[in-house]
Amino acid sequence: MNKFLRWIPGLIGRSLAQNKLRTLLTILGIALGVAILLAINLANEMALSNFKTSINRVSGSNNLTIYPTQSDVLDETLLNQLGWIWLVPGKAFSHFSPGIEQTALWADTQTVSDPANPPPVIRALGVDMLSNLQADDADSMKLSASSGNSFDILKPYHAYVGEVLARQRQLKPGSHFDLYLNDGITRFTVAGILSRGELGDAYGGQIMVMDLSTAQQAFGLRGLIHKIDIRVPEESVAAVQDKLKAQLPQGVTVQRPAQKGEQVEKMVRSYQYNLTTLSFIALLVGVFLIYNTMSITIIRRRSEIGTLRAIGFSRRHIFGLFVTEALLIGLLGTLLGLGFGVFLSQFAIKAIATTVAALYTGQVLDQFSINPWLIVQAFGFGIIMTLLGALAPVLEATTVAPAEASRRATYESKIFESSGKLSIVGTLFLMGAVISALQPPINGLPVFGFMAALGTILGTALWLPLLLKGSLSALLPVLKRALGIEARLGGLILRGALGRTAVSVASLMIGIAMMVSLAVMISSFRQTVITWVEQTLKADLWIEPVSKFDSKQSGRIQPSAVAVIQAIPGVAAVDDFYEFPIQYHGNPTNLGVGQFQVLARHGNLQFLDNEAPQAVLKRVMAEPSVIVTEAFSTRNKVGKNSLIELATPTGLRKFRVQGVYYDYSSDLGYIVMPRQWYARFYQDNRISNLAVYLNPDTDPEAVRQAIHAKLQGKSRLEIRSNQELRENVLRIFDRTFAITYALHVIAIAVALLAVMNALFALVLEARREFGLLKYLGATNAQIGKIVMVKAGLLGFFGNTSGLAVGLALSFLLIEVINKQSFGWTIRFELPWFFLLQSFGLVMITAIVSGIIPARIAAQTPAPQVIKTE
Repeated sequence: MNKFLRWIPGLIGRSLAQNKLRTLLTILGIALGVAILLAINLANEMALSNFKTSINRVSGSNNLTIYPTQSDVLDETLLNQLGWIWLVPGKAFSHFSPGIEQTALWADTQTVSDPANPPPVIRALGVDMLSNLQADDADSMKLSASSGNSFDILKPYHAYVGEVLARQRQLKPGSHFDLYLNDGITRFTVAGILSRGELGDAYGGQIMVMDLSTAQQAFGLRGLIHKIDIRVPEESVAAVQDKLKAQLPQGVTVQRPAQKGEQVEKMVRSYQYNLTTLSFIALLVGVFLIYNTMSITIIRRRSEIGTLRAIGFSRRHIFGLFVTEALLIGLLGTLLGLGFGVFLSQFAIKAIATTVAALYTGQVLDQFSINPWLIVQAFGFGIIMTLLGALAPVLEATTVAPAEASRRATYESKIFESSGKLSIVGTLFLMGAVISALQPPINGLPVFGFMAALGTILGTALWLPLLLKGSLSALLPVLKRALGIEARLGGLILRGALGRTAVSVASLMIGIAMMVSLAVMISSFRQTVITWVEQTLKADLWIEPVSKFDSKQSGRIQPSAVAVIQAIPGVAAVDDFYEFPIQYHGNPTNLGVGQFQVLARHGNLQFLDNEAPQAVLKRVMAEPSVIVTEAFSTRNKVGKNSLIELATPTGLRKFRVQGVYYDYSSDLGYIVMPRQWYARFYQDNRISNLAVYLNPDTDPEAVRQAIHAKLQGKSRLEIRSNQELRENVLRIFDRTFAITYALHVIAIAVALLAVMNALFALVLEARREFGLLKYLGATNAQIGKIVMVKAGLLGFFGNTSGLAVGLALSFLLIEVINKQSFGWTIRFELPWFFLLQSFGLVMITAIVSGIIPARIAAQTPAPQVIKTE
């Protein structure tokens, strides 16, 4: 046994040294796959863990939190029912404290509407300072040594600021700073600097803490709070939680603080899950690369295998030899990919954190950190995928008898003869893909949808040998007539090496299929959003408070502003809208409120059943009813005429769903009710957005200037024209898919590595044939032409099969995966110009990648080959 082990390093080292370039290409392919997987996973983890960590730091030593589930605020009179908490016995001191948590924008610019330079988002906390001091709960609110009198925090409009924020904005105790709150500017004074660690590091240090009374006054929340934090002895948590659940009114819940982070995770998991799964496709190409490399290695060394078997190497030794070689290549590729993945993740975190903020959380948290476990996972995936790719050719090597080893074409003849059987297996995979596509999601995730995608890829790959066998046979006479005998020889070589050709085409097919499917999905989605914006967003002016930059930040408009705007000449109607996040049966969603009379006259909602919007809205206003978005309907299995129950301040109320309409503003969905029912049941008149409809021939810019003039000193508003709103929607859309666009480029890069790898392998394997052709009189130009034709054919077959599979995958992405993940209907649109461009680019790149192999082939020494023969 030791004798065989001593031979292995020399055998492997010689093999790798003889095939440096091909080995390098394989290592790069594996590295890219591992890097993408790791970068996406690290960025996903960082984007989510930053919020979870911030939530935990804000919670401090509290172990329960009371918060509303079907409203955005609590009446502070609820505190009167909680006095018994102070008396909960135990080693630790029990207490409860009301709190407010909002976002604000840094106000050092005249406008917040510049997409290229968005203002910083500050997390503002309102805390009952006296209650915290009484409970001796100041550990998480440590101040730096330079802070002044700690009692300054009790003064009106004084606040602690995070050390990071203080350093960035050059703040110190006594400094003044301005923030955009709701529709105005509020000035605060720095009462102290929160030290790094615990609360001071929450939300990336972009945080401020003020007394509860200041927060209520500053945010216009007199008598209202967002949550109640509770600390009781750990051994009493379960009993206290059960008692509170029995005591609290409908629409109010009590949970562990960590569960808030789980809700954020639940909101973003579909987005992150889809990104992670797409990144696996790049790693799948790496599997084909290692398969191709090991197949070529074994084919070229069949005579060596026969010799080793003859001198006593067993099948187990042969298996160990080639598995060790594959593992060495996989190890080098994986290690390189880990380093590159960490580097890429620094850019991916920014893109993903920005998207998560725009769609879900309202604040960008892109602090860079590394979870070692994810690196271990990526390392494991890289090694496992290497073994999967190498397993089939290595097992084939162990079955080779010494006598058979001298016949170089045995392996390819097996593939040639087995092409029909492989296509039958491929058909089973494709049938499995169809069945999987018809299955429902698991816990809201399209698991079967991605299984259908994998089945489509593998099924088509198994069909390739038979398809290539027939296609190349049919093309041989065409190639000869069009490009000469060299082209026919190139086709014959590919047909004779059917196994290697199929693997090479499959590698390119997967990369192109990934690119095509993403391109079609994004193009279809983008065109659907454009159509939706043009059909439904009819208001001439869209108004938000200055504190809402990307719609997910906090902010309200004074109700008195509506009458002022309505009185401006040229204004036909104003729809005052209010929205806030709620939970419906444990699922996060949004509740929206609007003026349905205005919407019926001027709006143009598109309902799934194509019913006229005026008829639907008339029914909603006639009895307590709502309309819901398609995303809400899909996620919660609620349809037209369903009854939904909401906990309002006036008790549980049932609302009939009068219609389901298309909407692409949030995958969490919306329940929307008329202002009249909201005012009656919620006893609230708050406004977060305004849609202004103008009379014909009225200049929107003139009205915008008039609104600013009328409300100067009263309300500071951001007013966008209809065109500006559309541009903003598309800007957010493109930013959301920025990371996906990057996957386009990487998919093609990995696929083209597969083409180059295959060409080098085919050139080296055909070295004998090229030598004989040169001996018979073939010129270097003719040898080069044969290789270039092979490159072109590989590019053509990879392109066409990739396009076909890509279209199938795009259908799965649009009709199954997207529908189950986000609940949206996307109209299928083909980006013809992009597809034609990509087809031409891949063909050119494939042919160009054949230049170096063509030169190598042309340099084949005929005398040496003949001597060997």
